Amino acid sequence: MSHPILPNGTTAKQAATPHHSSLVPAAIYARVSTADQADKGYSLPTQIDACQALARQEGYTVPESHVFVDDYTGTSLNRPEFTQLRDLVRQRLVQAVFVHDLDRLSRKLAHQLLLSEEFEQAGVALRIVTMPDGAKTPEAQLLSNVRGIIAEYERAKILDKILERTARGRRGRAQAGHVPYGRRPYGYRYIKHAGKGAHYEIDPDEATVVQRIFRLYLDAGLASERIAERLTKERIPTPLGTQRGFPAGVWHPATISYILRNETYLGTMYDNKKQRLPGKSNPDKKTRWRRLPREEWIAIAVPAITDSATFEAAQVRRVEQRQKSRRNRKHDYLFINGRLRCGQCGRAMGGSLNSKGKAGYRCFRPIFHDCVAPHFRRSVQATAIEPVVWDAVERALNKPTLIAEELERRRDGASTQQADLDRERQQYTRQLAQCDKDLKRWEAAYLGEVIDLADFKAKKAEVDVRRASAEQELARLDEQQWVIKQTALEAASLMDYCARVRAQLRHFTLDEKRQVLDALNITATWHPDWPKPKIEGGLPPEIFAIVSNSSK
Repeated sequence: MSHPILPNGTTAKQAATPHHSSLVPAAIYARVSTADQADKGYSLPTQIDACQALARQEGYTVPESHVFVDDYTGTSLNRPEFTQLRDLVRQRLVQAVFVHDLDRLSRKLAHQLLLSEEFEQAGVALRIVTMPDGAKTPEAQLLSNVRGIIAEYERAKILDKILERTARGRRGRAQAGHVPYGRRPYGYRYIKHAGKGAHYEIDPDEATVVQRIFRLYLDAGLASERIAERLTKERIPTPLGTQRGFPAGVWHPATISYILRNETYLGTMYDNKKQRLPGKSNPDKKTRWRRLPREEWIAIAVPAITDSATFEAAQVRRVEQRQKSRRNRKHDYLFINGRLRCGQCGRAMGGSLNSKGKAGYRCFRPIFHDCVAPHFRRSVQATAIEPVVWDAVERALNKPTLIAEELERRRDGASTQQADLDRERQQYTRQLAQCDKDLKRWEAAYLGEVIDLADFKAKKAEVDVRRASAEQELARLDEQQWVIKQTALEAASLMDYCARVRAQLRHFTLDEKRQVLDALNITATWHPDWPKPKIEGGLPPEIFAIVSNSSK
């Protein structure tokens, strides 16, 4: 077996016994961070001197160009000097790499194992000052792995301490009367102290807007939507400059509501109102929030923008408005809970009485939001849409033959789709079986020394890719199988429901009609340019098309 020739004329095999020559090239890698210097006494000169001494002792020479130094975290392999070192190793331009400790290469065990294997495949010896015995003994490998695990554990422990200290420091600053860093309430300026902490000062322009919002809400009796519309027309800057889904300078009613209920404007800001919780899908990351009891909140004094009487009056009016929204309607509407949608913007339409007291439905999207979704007309009379939709539903339910034919057509389509799914499933199942056979074959070839470790890993990676692709396709087929099954169940349930309600349709009350719309999940979409509303739901859409055409 041939060995690669190095630039100095020696072979890799000769380089494995460095005491035969004093000209064997090597490299040194050192890495440092502030925490490392404080905790372990690491410094760049200390590491480099120790590595140079070990290199001379073992008969290696290290040119100045082969000393690589990084001031980067050890959790990432993407380090400038380290990348150059790995390129040198891949080109086999050095025969050994010296580091002071294993965690100088990386603090992650997976990275340490990857780098050790990378150096070994290139024929480059890895020499560690704190582990002078470089022999590949089980004890040395165990010690190397354990050290890597400890280094990763130490980093995780340090990270947990940093997070805990950060949270504790924030609570301490809040208890000392300092406002938290982050998004400030509208109406205030964030003033950072020369040392630690910060406080709020009133922004005169924004505070004037806040006080005006309370006056418009209480004295003028305007709703949040109307206040937002007025501020937008007057081009008053919004708190964030832009709002999600709206152009810059457009006030959102939710922003007005938040200002009206924000207790900070009374002169007291509360911190520590929420607590992070581990996520359900990934317990290692805290992605959820839990609201803490009010007695655990931390009060921070800030300048007041409004008085308590004004704020309390605003809260009373907010409660009254909520109660009014739940009060019995003056007209019994057929479409509630979003059963009627606006075809111009997709928003749900709600019941509304016009100036003459006639009932109708209106899209309540604010007019000043027409820059997002233009509206040509916003309302339709109840007498113009309710009978049309209910007549179409009633006519569809009274045509069991059409429903049965359409559902039978769906069953035929589902049967054809089921056959296709079965054929695909068999194909991907055979692919998985072939992957198992191929993997066993390559394992046998590796154990029989027909192929080396690098070839085996390459073959195994190719098999893993094919296996993952087949498993992904089988998962997709499982989802389609579930849809087919649900379609069949829904079809049987629909036929049973239609048969039960058909005889009583003519005598249904308004509440019973609403129950039918809910049971069949009927939704109507109205557009001023459409001759008839679009009806969708549990019944096949073809049925509504047939009955609509027959009613012309």
